[in-house]
Amino acid sequence: MTPWTNLLITTVRLLDLHDSNHEQRSPHVRVAQQPRPGLKNGYWLDLACLLLDYLLEEDFLTNGGFISHSCCLGFVREYYPNCSSDDLQFVVNTLATPSELIYINRQPGQSHEQQAPIASTKRTSLIEKQAQTGHVRLTSSGRQAVNLAGQVEDVLYSEYDAAKALTAITRGDYGRVPDICNSILLAIRGLTQEIRQIRENPTRESKLLAFQENQRHYHNALNSIQRTILDCRTQLLRPEQQHSFEQWQQQNHQEWDLLMLTQSLNRVVNAIENLSRRLTELLTDIADGRIRSMGVIDFSQLAQDIALKPPVQALTDTVAERCMPFYIETMFPSPNDFTSNLLDQRSERSEEALVFDSTDNEHYQDTALHTFLQHRSESICQHLQQQPLTLSEALDKGWHQIEGEDFLPQLLNMYVDPEQLQADLVVALDPNHSLEITLPDGRVLKGDNPILMLRQPHAQDDQ
Repeated sequence: MTPWTNLLITTVRLLDLHDSNHEQRSPHVRVAQQPRPGLKNGYWLDLACLLLDYLLEEDFLTNGGFISHSCCLGFVREYYPNCSSDDLQFVVNTLATPSELIYINRQPGQSHEQQAPIASTKRTSLIEKQAQTGHVRLTSSGRQAVNLAGQVEDVLYSEYDAAKALTAITRGDYGRVPDICNSILLAIRGLTQEIRQIRENPTRESKLLAFQENQRHYHNALNSIQRTILDCRTQLLRPEQQHSFEQWQQQNHQEWDLLMLTQSLNRVVNAIENLSRRLTELLTDIADGRIRSMGVIDFSQLAQDIALKPPVQALTDTVAERCMPFYIETMFPSPNDFTSNLLDQRSERSEEALVFDSTDNEHYQDTALHTFLQHRSESICQHLQQQPLTLSEALDKGWHQIEGEDFLPQLLNMYVDPEQLQADLVVALDPNHSLEITLPDGRVLKGDNPILMLRQPHAQDDQ
């Protein structure tokens, strides 16, 4: 029943909003817990989910045929031997009765000034029932609901999604690559979230045992995904793929560039490396027995315990001397007086706070490189058509700065990976001159003076 629970918890609050009679522009914004009448034992929901799972299995066997009520009742009685025919009939009638869903029919590309029309649908019944015989089968909405509930977002299964990205690049379907990378990122960040919850609350023994048992499978899956994503990046560097991407871009009228696809792949690679380190650290802490609680302290429960059983007077006097304000006549609480008195304790082997995501810095680096190429690539390529470009000449032209901001690392990157500009560029060293430049901010560049130039064709090629 866990897959169905995952589906329901993502939609139940949306249904609460749909059914709300809250008036527009009302100043009352507090929301109370939604009261739900019922037996409070999950019986009817469990019967419905069992019935839907059974109908999906029979749908494959009968090629979409109707299933008799007696067959459904026999399957349900394997879990509930005392289930009556009327109970199952009530569930069938409920799932077969449509409910109207009202929504705003907003079209893609529609501006916020245009009023979107209100639409509704009644295709919400999950079961189709024959009026004469009472036989049932899944509707298209019911089949979609069961499939959505069974979707698995786990790193162990994401290696197949990585293969989809490689297939999309090979076939020239570049528009699918970012979406596939995002689905892989969701699975990776979901596992990262579980690791963080375990380190904050290590009392989840079932989660700890699951990680210990599946650690080899997790590492194998991460390695497989990483190899596939690296193969995707290698494919994008090939001249034939770049030419194919340009043709796709012209045919689909997309303002894309290869850098956007590379950024999506790089985010997956960085997330995998980050998750692999966190997983290794967690398993090491579990093996060494050094994992401990880092969760939030329940001060309300602590206050209740102190009220029921006050500490000894000596402890109270010690806390008052170390924490209370000094040299004032009126005693009142102040947050500043307790600063740095409460510390979160971590594992003794760790020296820094937990950091599970560094996407901000990666996003900045990708944005800086994209900005540099956007402003300087055309000027550099035009210069290379006439003569080679040394690093000292590029610095003299001021190409390491854009609108007062420093882009020296991005300029140096052009001499390390020249294929980001053109595919036919090579880098050489100036044997007659070395580099020794002092920048206005005090930085000194010393060493060889690299030269960026076009690749010269061989004599055999000319012939």
